[in-house]
This record gives sequence, structure tokens and C-alpha cells, in this order.
Amino acid sequence: MKNQEVCEYADVFFGNGETDRFFEEGAASKWFYIKALCGNTIPHATLPFSKMSVGAYSGGYPTGYGGHFPNSCGGIQKLFDEPMAKGFSHLHPSGIGAMRYYYNYVMVAPFLEKDISVIQQNEPLSDEYACPGYYRATLRGALCEFTVDGGVAFHRYTFQKIGGRVAIDFSLSGLEKSFGKNYYAPIADADVKIISNHAIAFSGLFSGVRLHFYLKIIADNPELVSFGKKAAPDREDSPFGVILDFSGTTIELKVGYSTISAECAKKEVEESADTFDVAREKSYQIWSKQLGRIEIDTPDDALKRKFYSCLYHSIVKPCDMSGEDVLGVRGDTVCDFATFWDQYKTALPLIYMCYFDMGEKVAKAIINISRTFHKIPCSFGLSDIFPCEEQAKMLGIYALCDAFHFGYPCAAPKIIDECMRRELARDDYAEFLRDGYFTRYTHILDVTDACLNVAKITQDESFQKRLLQIAPFWKNAYAEDGLMSSDSAYYEGDRYTYSFRLQRNMDERMRLCGGKKNFALLLDRFFGFQGERVKQITHIGAFEEIHRTHHHRFEGFNNECDMETPYAYIYAERHDRLCEIIHECVNRSFGEGKGGLPGNNDSGGLSSMLVWNTLGLFPVSGGGEFLIGSPQIEGARIALSSNAHMYIKVHRESPEEIYVKEVKWNGKRIEDYRISVSEIMKGGTLSFYME
Repeated sequence: MKNQEVCEYADVFFGNGETDRFFEEGAASKWFYIKALCGNTIPHATLPFSKMSVGAYSGGYPTGYGGHFPNSCGGIQKLFDEPMAKGFSHLHPSGIGAMRYYYNYVMVAPFLEKDISVIQQNEPLSDEYACPGYYRATLRGALCEFTVDGGVAFHRYTFQKIGGRVAIDFSLSGLEKSFGKNYYAPIADADVKIISNHAIAFSGLFSGVRLHFYLKIIADNPELVSFGKKAAPDREDSPFGVILDFSGTTIELKVGYSTISAECAKKEVEESADTFDVAREKSYQIWSKQLGRIEIDTPDDALKRKFYSCLYHSIVKPCDMSGEDVLGVRGDTVCDFATFWDQYKTALPLIYMCYFDMGEKVAKAIINISRTFHKIPCSFGLSDIFPCEEQAKMLGIYALCDAFHFGYPCAAPKIIDECMRRELARDDYAEFLRDGYFTRYTHILDVTDACLNVAKITQDESFQKRLLQIAPFWKNAYAEDGLMSSDSAYYEGDRYTYSFRLQRNMDERMRLCGGKKNFALLLDRFFGFQGERVKQITHIGAFEEIHRTHHHRFEGFNNECDMETPYAYIYAERHDRLCEIIHECVNRSFGEGKGGLPGNNDSGGLSSMLVWNTLGLFPVSGGGEFLIGSPQIEGARIALSSNAHMYIKVHRESPEEIYVKEVKWNGKRIEDYRISVSEIMKGGTLSFYME
């Protein structure tokens, strides 16, 4: 497959809307969704890991795109039934839910009327089209096109007649204001400067982070006039910005930003592509190259579309902020770890495996975050708000251990030790280090497994001894029945959700519940192999009802917290069960189009999981090994970040052969369905023999 072809299979609208993944039969009908029934992705123009994105703005939850009210589970209340927009904004989250910062800065809106207030109203958005690196739609009689070069957004507006105008609203920050103050943040200390009829500078404090924007206008005889007025500090900001009037029917803009200065933003704008069309072609080629690092062989075009759509949405985030200063984190800076909880299991290992430059920046950024804040928060974005700390502990440490195992020199043992010591010195760890308990028992497992991961890597014997003294606390998380204790609250699940997570000491863990055979029986119950079909709860306002419902079932790839659980079957010596679940996951739980995701994509968390499951591999985060799954393709060629190549070859007589009879690495049989990351990164051939 040529690189250009992969972009044809990548649907950027994949997961933009409500899910359609509901089933009346099969394994998937036994699973229970507890999270929001939408993907929350965006079709906007961006590049892999780019700090810039640009596309339609409606104020909808949670990305600023689309027509949804805030939601967390159950049915989705709609703002409107058809695509609508006010204008086009910059910087967007991808796939997430309630993060408390939502970006959507600097809205540009075409209009024909004299009254500027029209840009505050959502109007029909028609003729939407997008492909990797490009987005267009028609709004208020103008054809609106967008692409990205580096960190610069390119706009092109073509009106049907002379007299079109463009407004730039600098007050925008977040989502629809009627949602409440948790969904937007007034911009503090805003400053707009009309430098000339072709340039505007704007700076302000956005969610505690100062951003400097620079806009270059390309049009015939542009005239710039300010509108609105920044509100007093004790009142919410009203719209303010600049109106662009011009001769002719077409106007183009370049928009860049920096955390350092307007001069830095200007420099990036001036060094970007000369024309819109050059930028568009350049962005397409970049996407072709990056998506083409994994080439799959399958006669199933639907699977190709599913795979490359998921790969696309897996490498939109996090954002490369190299050379910027984000809350004091300088130089090698990456943001939109939103959140580590969502990204550490599958999204970050995918980056480490295939994208060396970004993998190195991710690892260096985590180290710099640790040094700056003396801890690694669960979320790090363009905001001084650090939400979601209740999700988990030490996930940044898992990501650094992964970087080490994937061969990144920056993640040296001494550096990982340094970051780990800071984590152990946090105030919120004192009680755990004394008594072996956190309020949330899942945090016990987070920390003890992190200790085992670092103990495997460290070259400091005394530190290793300390880590191994902490590790046995893992047993405190379990009850006498071998399941997670009922004494704890659980984030987005119950004690069953977390009872089968992958641990470093799975043999010991299985003995707590009576050994492998009983562990396998408990897994069977969790996945509903002998159970009845579960009816999904899909009506609006179902939060309490869903959380009162005790099916104790797998969440069906609707959420990240148990998405690795199928691989627990490997340790129970029931690889056949794993094969059945992965086949159901790839072929049914994930679909195509706007409704193709079974839940929030969460910065690539779910989509990257689909990529791994399709290939027949799954990374054990922090542990330095892959688990062998059930490939859904006939073969693959993967360009590794080590400059080697990995080949997957699948031998099967018919599509019905979904079980792995035998698997070999470079001709040598793999006995336990496990292979080290270091072996894979040397390159070679993984051969599956199916039955």
C-alpha cells in the first residue's frame, strides 16, 4: 500500500458523533456501557501531534464542535439536530469529556450583514468535508477552508458575492456559556493591537496560561476596524475583536500562537508555507508519511477504514510544544496529556514504538514536568488547572518506564529514579507509605506496580530494596474472595471492573482467588460468557440509574479502565477466550463513521487500543513486554522508532480461523504469549498460525 493511499482510508469524522455500537446478540451484547455514548473526536484541520487545530465552532460539548450538551453517561441531549456553527476556532481537545479546560480560542467568522451580532448565533453548517490536514464547510454564504502548516492555521474564505466580511472574536474561550461557568473561562488581561491592515497581535491569560497570537491577513485592500470592548474585571467579557472588510470575494488568514511572545508567533507565521494550497499539500504528505508507518494487509476495506481512522485519531494528541514555556516547563514541552489515565496504556506506547521524535519529546516532557512541579500530575495541558487526580497515581512513571524499554536514551535509569523519588515524596503518599492504604484502592495497585517496574530498571540497589519493600502492599487492595475490596470507592466502575487488571505478579494475584482455573471462571462471569444479554441504558439523565445498576460486567471498550482486561486470560491459560473477545472488539465493538467509536476516544486512548488489537499485540505499560493477541489482518509492515522494521504474517485458511494455534518470533516459537519490547524493537517477523 502506498503512503498516499492510507489517507484515503482515514476518516477524520470517525467518532465525531453518538455511538451506534449496540448489539442484540454475541459477546458484545453481554457488556455494559457506563460512560458517555459518543466519541467526542473532531474533524478539524491539524497535523500529527500539532499544537494547532482549526475548525467549526458551535460551542457544543466537549470539543466546541457538534451539537451536544454536557454529558457523562447515558443518552446525549442535543443542542440541535443538524450541523451548526458560529464561526471557526483554534486549539481543541480530542475525544475527552469534562476536563475543565476546553480551549477554542480566537473565533473567525464570515458574514454578510452589517450587524456584527450575527456571529454570536449558530447558523446552518453545510457541505462539510474533511481529510487529514484539511477541513471545509459552507457558513453564511461563504466557502470556508482550513489547513495547518506546523503550528500555523491557514484560513481561506470565498464569498459568493462582493461585500463579504470577516470578524475575529478574541473573547472566545471554552464552550457555550449557557452550560455554566465550568465550561468557559473569561480571558484575563487581554490586549489587541492592530499592527497594520495586514497584521494583528493579541495576547491574554487563558486558563492561567498566557498566549500570544499573531494573525496575518492576505486580501485586496483590507480595512480593519475594532469592535466591542473588553469588560471590566468584575464582569464577564463580552465579544470584542476586529472586523475585516476587503475588496473582492476571497480573503486568507494565517494564525499562529506562542506562549513566549507575539514575536515568536509572528516568526512562525512568516516561516510557514507561502500559500494555502502549498500548506494543504504539505499537510497531506505529512499525514501520509506518518499514517504509512504501519501498513496492514487485508482484503477487507471496512477494516482498513476502521484501522486508519483509529490510527489517525491516535496521533492527534498529545501536542508538541517544543521551544515553548507551559507553566514553567520549558524547552522539550508536550501538553494535552489529557489524561495519562487515558493515554498511558495504549496511546503512548504506540508513539514510542513508531514515532521516535515525538516519543523522545514525550519522555523529556514528563521528566521536565516532574522537575518543574516536583510531581507528575495526571493531566497536563494549557491550563493551571490539574483535574482528574482521583483517576490514578504514578502513571507518568509507567510512561517513563515504557520509554526506557522502547530504547529512549533520555529515559535513563537514574532519571527514572529521580522522578520516582519525587513521586514518593509527595504529601498525598505519606499515609500509604506508612500504612499501605490509599482512599481509593486502585491507587494501591498503581503505586505498587510502578515500584516493581522501577525496581526492574534501577541500578541503585538501596533504592531497589526500598521499592521492593513497598510492593507487597498490593495485597491490601483485595478482599478475601480474591476480588478488589468493597471498602473502596471506584472511579468509573466497581470492584469487578478493576479485579482483573494486569499486574507484574499475576501468579500471586491469581492465587488470591483460588488459582488459574477459578480466575478464568471469574473472568468468564465478568465477560458474560454464561450470562444473559445486558440492555444498555441510553436515555438522557441516566447517570444515577447507570451507577445503581450492578451488572458487574466488562465495560465493552466504552472506557479505558478495563480495556486491557481481556489479556488477563493469557495468565489463566485461556487464550481462546481472549481471541473471541478481540475478534468481537475489532469487528463489532468498533464500527465506521461518526458513530463508530463505542465511547469517548479520550486523546487517543480507545482508538490506539483498536490499533493494537487489530495487529495482534498489546503493550503491558511499564512492564517492558507485549502480550500476544489475535490478529485481525493478514499481515503488516511496521516502521519502528528504532529504525528497524517489524513484519506480521498471519497464516489462516479462512476468516473463521480466529484462534492462535502457534506464534513464532523470527522462527522461534513463543510459548507463553509474551515477548519483550526490546526484542520487538530489534525488528523481525511475528508469525501467527491460526485455527
